[in-house]
Amino acid sequence: MTATARNPADLGIADASRALDSGKLTSRALFEACLERIDGEGRALNAFIHVAAVLARAEADRSDVRRREGRPMSPLDGVPIALKDNIDVVGQPTTNGFGTAWMPDRDAGVVTLLRERGLVLIGKANMHEGALGATTDNPHHGRADNPAAPGHTPGGSSGGSSAAVAGRLCPGALGTDTMGSVRLPAAYCGIVGLKPSRGLWPNNGIAPLASGLDTVGPMARTVEDTAMLVDLPLGLVRLDQVVLASLENFDGAEIEDEAAAAYQAGLERLRGAGATIRRVQLADYSPSPARRAGLIISEVEAAVAHEALMRARPEAFSAEFRDMIDYGARAPAARYVKALHAVERIGAAFSTILDSVDGMISLTAPQMAFPFGAPVPASQADFTAPANFVGCPGISLPLPRSGNLRPVGLHLMAGLGRDVHLLGIAAAVEKALTV
Repeated sequence: MTATARNPADLGIADASRALDSGKLTSRALFEACLERIDGEGRALNAFIHVAAVLARAEADRSDVRRREGRPMSPLDGVPIALKDNIDVVGQPTTNGFGTAWMPDRDAGVVTLLRERGLVLIGKANMHEGALGATTDNPHHGRADNPAAPGHTPGGSSGGSSAAVAGRLCPGALGTDTMGSVRLPAAYCGIVGLKPSRGLWPNNGIAPLASGLDTVGPMARTVEDTAMLVDLPLGLVRLDQVVLASLENFDGAEIEDEAAAAYQAGLERLRGAGATIRRVQLADYSPSPARRAGLIISEVEAAVAHEALMRARPEAFSAEFRDMIDYGARAPAARYVKALHAVERIGAAFSTILDSVDGMISLTAPQMAFPFGAPVPASQADFTAPANFVGCPGISLPLPRSGNLRPVGLHLMAGLGRDVHLLGIAAAVEKALTV
């Protein structure tokens, strides 16, 4: 089906960009198609906390004028995207998933970059309260549903962003990732999610969780879409020249059988395409204790970040969130420092491995999306947290699945600053998995 023969809301970022560039589609028509779906069949997903229809429509109209005059600001001029509701956008309220809202007086740094490229900011996506959790079962704004597995969590904390992209409510979205909050919902919803290297995109104007771990990242339907959204080139990588490390330390995790089977099938396809997968082990490293060190840091720093709002508006926080940051506020300084040292040590150990290979490969999560109301697995971020500890790029892309089976995410990491290389590997992996 051609890009112009289907509902424009079905277009991914690359296809939307090409349709706009060719003149076969206007930004206004693309925006209206997305808005119609958001207000129609997409309403059941509860992916958005706020839709900026008037502002976004005006942005789309300005984009169409620029394209008619032959002066687009970038290839993505006029493409609509959603932003997680902890990212400040002038003219749109920010809630950070709490039961209150504020109007920012300036854009987040990453929003400034998006505006300079002419993207249309369609609205603010639902999220796990305070970004401190991975279900997006939000007590103030309602739960976001998983388009790929209705009745199941879309993951979190960027669950509304992943639901919006997977539900084809918009071509792409931004989330934030402290220990996996972009990549986990991407895996659960069957899309692509990238945590770039620390500092590739600025963090100013984003509600903090753990400043040393927080990263803003894109979510899209393909690796090409993701590369375009993060504004990085997509180089050609040959899998028969790629060496990927597979960490033996992850073998002890309690992995859901279906996820394990999909992962092993994926590895066989990659080996068949020529990739070398090398087994490695880290001494004195266990995924769950390491992830708990990151959680301690997040709880302590969240307590500091939200102290003033907690005093002024205690009713804006759920009892569960208050308990978590109360725990962080009471944590002994020695425990916080030990957690910082543990994260630093683990990050250095992973960096050593990543310096010797092209990347590291694993499942994104030990499990697939689980039903709302089921026990929340503590291990969700065990495989994704190390990329935040290193500060390096990590990407989740979907493994092949048939029928209505729940998605399974494949996770790749590369060394700090090697984002372009990682995207090239991911594109080659994506191609090998879909042949």
